[in-house]
Amino acid sequence: MIEVSVVGGGSWATALVKILTENKIPTYWYLRRKEQVNHIKEKGNNPSYLQQIQLNPLFVFPSSNLQDVVAQSRIIIFAVPSASLEQICYSFDCSLFDKKIVLTAMKGTVGANNEAPSSFLCETLKIPESHMVTIAGPCHSEEIADSKPTYLTLSCSNQDTIDKIDVLFRRPYVKVRSNSDPMGVGYASIYKNVLGIACGMAKGLGYGDNFLAVLVSNALFEMQNIIRLKTNVQREIFNSSYAGDLLVTGYSHKSRNRRFGEFIAQGHSAEGALNELGMIAEGYWAAKGLFCYAKKHGLGLPILECIYEILYRNHSVRSKFAELEGKLR
Repeated sequence: MIEVSVVGGGSWATALVKILTENKIPTYWYLRRKEQVNHIKEKGNNPSYLQQIQLNPLFVFPSSNLQDVVAQSRIIIFAVPSASLEQICYSFDCSLFDKKIVLTAMKGTVGANNEAPSSFLCETLKIPESHMVTIAGPCHSEEIADSKPTYLTLSCSNQDTIDKIDVLFRRPYVKVRSNSDPMGVGYASIYKNVLGIACGMAKGLGYGDNFLAVLVSNALFEMQNIIRLKTNVQREIFNSSYAGDLLVTGYSHKSRNRRFGEFIAQGHSAEGALNELGMIAEGYWAAKGLFCYAKKHGLGLPILECIYEILYRNHSVRSKFAELEGKLR
């Protein structure tokens, strides 16, 4: 019998657990807070995120013991904030992951070297690239909670690995697509959160749809340049796992990064905006990681630079966007 372990207690982890348990996959679920674990055991839903999801108690086994959860299964999904991944990984003995398939559902850079989560996991836990899968695509967890049509991409260098696990995620409302460019979709997923913040700031400043269209069009070029710098392989940048994810993050009111950007434009500090949001906005950390990476390689990216200087150098949102206007094509 196939069993899966999920690490993370947020909305994206909850949505993935919904899909797995609907498919009657025994799912061992690590949540850091014991009150979440106890509530799920008693009530069948996550009290902190997507409370409308009622999970099948026959197939979900929540626990606050990380080592035990990971030891239970041959398939492990990491769905934690990227800023937490380093600390989590260093608590493991690498032998625990021997011959396991590991999936990352994270969309931020990790560590001082600003690595994609898949790269960091492979290096730190000694996981072969052929056993590492990146989950990508325009997948709002709120829409998965409501069983709305969703396209999810599994990306791995080894198609055989994808073939072993894609059935776990197929639902009447979930279409699963495969991809052989995990590094590319990984960095696309990271950059799109920065663009989400930029769109939120633009909205908060009163810019209209005309400007947003230009902003997103330019962001596609920036995303492509970042990906090419990291991995120079052939790819269809307009596929859903690249452009689709970028578009939904920039335009959707469900995007937490967009809402974070709106709070910043309204005068909140980054800390205040995160408190108002009440959730993780991966783009806040991604902006710093990608900026340092781009600067190291001499890559000029006006949108990324604008967001970095607002968030980390306390520049005026309005004045930086006025400068950005002249740099967009």
